Amino acid sequence: MKLKNLIIISFLLLTSFGCSNKSENSIKEKNLNNKEGIVSLTSLTSDIIYTLNPNSLIGIPGSSILKKNNDFKNIPTISEGRMPPNIEKIISLNPKLVIGSEGFHDKTLERLDQLGIEVLKTKVNSWLDLISLINKISEITKSDNKLVLEKLRACFIDPSPKDKKVVVLVSTKPLLSPNNQSWAGSLLEKFNLKNLTADLKGSGRMKGYLNLSPEWLLKEEPDNLILIKFGNEQYNQYSSLPFWNDLKAVQNNKIDYFDYYGLINVGSLNSINNTCEKLESL
Repeated sequence: MKLKNLIIISFLLLTSFGCSNKSENSIKEKNLNNKEGIVSLTSLTSDIIYTLNPNSLIGIPGSSILKKNNDFKNIPTISEGRMPPNIEKIISLNPKLVIGSEGFHDKTLERLDQLGIEVLKTKVNSWLDLISLINKISEITKSDNKLVLEKLRACFIDPSPKDKKVVVLVSTKPLLSPNNQSWAGSLLEKFNLKNLTADLKGSGRMKGYLNLSPEWLLKEEPDNLILIKFGNEQYNQYSSLPFWNDLKAVQNNKIDYFDYYGLINVGSLNSINNTCEKLESL
């Protein structure tokens, strides 16, 4: 069971790394007018494109977060669930540009590039990455980015001063937590929350996340614990941990629950905005 949980969590974290300035060089600059179609392989990019210029979006991933939004119901999907994008379906849409996530859609984008289709790799590991991505897509679609920024209004407020030491727990098996190389870590810093795992180093492909030990948690004593709502991962799975009731945050009832989309996986503009509102309220 532990191995299964770790595999699922690793997969979902990789999908959340969704545009850095370094990645922008991967697209050959080309003037794309508003009538040319774009296929997006991530929910966030799909949301940004649709907000800026809905007519330019011709293909989207079969993401649960998009399926809940009626705005996307008539747009063809090029993937389902955790399955990789269907290259044949993408080609059939005859896109002028395909935008995917670095580290997750590399093989798909490489194949499409070989077939002569323009591609753009994106990566969102920080707030600045997100702004860079919005500006890039605004440039590509020749649209005003104000429409997107308005959807993120809660993220542009001046955050209040805070003196709280926090730890974010993504799962129990393992005790996974984000550092400052992750999207979550960047948001915590933006809202003046002291992330106790910020400077700790991750390992493997998920350098923005690390495994914590019970001993470390008990020693560091965070003021607040942020737990991620993840599938069937409910509070009783945390409360059943042998050391759980020894934590000061638990004893003081300083536990906050956040959705997976918005804090761990960027998800959509709305999920990011909701997360910003909640972080400011801590």
